[in-house]
Amino acid sequence: MQTVFITGAGGFVGSRLLGYLREQGCDVVAGVRNRARKLAYERQSNKALVCEVTDPINVARAIAGVRPDAIIHLAGPSRPVDASADPLAAYQGIVSSWANLLDAVRRVVPRAKVVLASACDVYGNAGSSGELLSETTLPQPVTTFGSMKTTAEDVAHTYYRDYHLNITIARPFHYTGPGQSERFFFGAVAQQLANWDPAANDRELRLPDLSCRRDLLHVDDVVSAYARLLQDGRPNEIYNICSGEAFTCREIIETMIGDLGHEIQLSELPGDEEHDQIPFLRGDNSKIRAELSWSPTRSARDAVRALLASYQTSTTAAAP
Repeated sequence: MQTVFITGAGGFVGSRLLGYLREQGCDVVAGVRNRARKLAYERQSNKALVCEVTDPINVARAIAGVRPDAIIHLAGPSRPVDASADPLAAYQGIVSSWANLLDAVRRVVPRAKVVLASACDVYGNAGSSGELLSETTLPQPVTTFGSMKTTAEDVAHTYYRDYHLNITIARPFHYTGPGQSERFFFGAVAQQLANWDPAANDRELRLPDLSCRRDLLHVDDVVSAYARLLQDGRPNEIYNICSGEAFTCREIIETMIGDLGHEIQLSELPGDEEHDQIPFLRGDNSKIRAELSWSPTRSARDAVRALLASYQTSTTAAAP
């Protein structure tokens, strides 16, 4: 039985990946940030260890304690706005955490398979005219988050070159699905719509960045891609996890409004110059399709419909 260690196992993707790999017969150990989360996982019959990825000693102890056959590193900041607000914490959570993890692997389990989660933000404005972004497209990051993910990728390539670690890098594009936090854009919209009261609200919903185009996946397709990379991703290779299609945020949100059944008019708020969004992100998934036989099984509309339904269910459950 393969032992897999997941950092960031308490996150949106990590929690679903843990269940998926367990169903596949893996012995999965969850890496979580604190003792409270560790105890919560153990109450659910999951194995868990505290793994604060910004602390090299803690990371080394966790890896030594598990001695995994494979590692999927998901921990660290996942919202670009957070990286912009606190760049030092973002550097520690992205760049330093990759170095901490890989150095622990080098010392303890140098034959382990490692999958590292980067992000489509490394491409920046490279696809601003609608071009398909492939793994050979030169990164042009325009955000703190994208720049730090690019730097972290360079760290990974160094550990492959100098220490011959079995490292594969994933570049997931945007994704959503049931249970995504309201801290994220589509989660916040879904929460607002699920609580929409036609009697109390006017018919206008004002949101920023409606003209941005996004390659959007269902979270469960991202989970299955990580599992494929864990199994067969080639060393020192980068793989896009994406659909190859892009929709405006307006189109995506109108799908949720249509399912809600209310007459709501969308209007766009002025952009925030400090946090301008990348206008167009559309990935090329031909590499992962050809090499690993992976392709998304759900549409962007499926993803946001499931997201809205999860908020509607929680709203109904909370009602007196």
